Amino acid sequence: MDGACPHCGGELPVWPTRSGPCSFCEGEILVRTRPLDRERVLVTEPEAEALEAEWELYRDRGGNSPLRPLLNEDELEAERASLRIRFAREPEQFDVASSLISHRAFEHMRRLELGSYRDFGLARASLLDQQGRLAEALAGYLGVCFLDLNGARNPPQRGPNGAPVRSAEAVNGFCLDQAFLAPPVVARCVQIIAVLDQDEEAVRASYDAFCERHYQTLRAPRRPHEAWPMLADVLFEEGGAAA
Repeated sequence: MDGACPHCGGELPVWPTRSGPCSFCEGEILVRTRPLDRERVLVTEPEAEALEAEWELYRDRGGNSPLRPLLNEDELEAERASLRIRFAREPEQFDVASSLISHRAFEHMRRLELGSYRDFGLARASLLDQQGRLAEALAGYLGVCFLDLNGARNPPQRGPNGAPVRSAEAVNGFCLDQAFLAPPVVARCVQIIAVLDQDEEAVRASYDAFCERHYQTLRAPRRPHEAWPMLADVLFEEGGAAA
């Protein structure tokens, strides 16, 4: 985002309007857009492939959620200003995004808008993935799968006639009829498991720890131990196909 070559770090005289070679090292600079905040960034080819994988994650977010940036520039600037005061220094971009994601996720959880809460859980895992923190990213993706298997959703506030909706779904933010597993999220889990060379026991331990820490107050219809067999079947018995 700082207008430097992603290969050699040389400061480019102008921001490239399209992909092309660096004037310093001649490495191919690709111009791409990040899915989280729609910022234009300069990347290498491997980084572009990683961004495309992130777009795949965001294209399959549960059906009813429109594809939109989760973080807008005004919110990021406000969060950056707050962190600048707290840290007494200029915060890193990842710190700003992570802090804002946490705040927004908490707001949605408090309102039991668990479809949006799930989206921000995916954003948090994706951010960790970008930073190379694969074990933490995997735990976050597994948590997203747990919410998906419980049909996390944003309960309707009003019915077709405008009357308030009164139902169990509106109270707890889950609907098992909408339970699913997002193929891109499952595929990324399978890839990370392979890279980390983890067996089912290790992955289960990460899943249990994450779900118990983050979701114990949500009262999901399927508890972590009930959802795990469905997820494990896809991750390990059908992992080759999912990848």
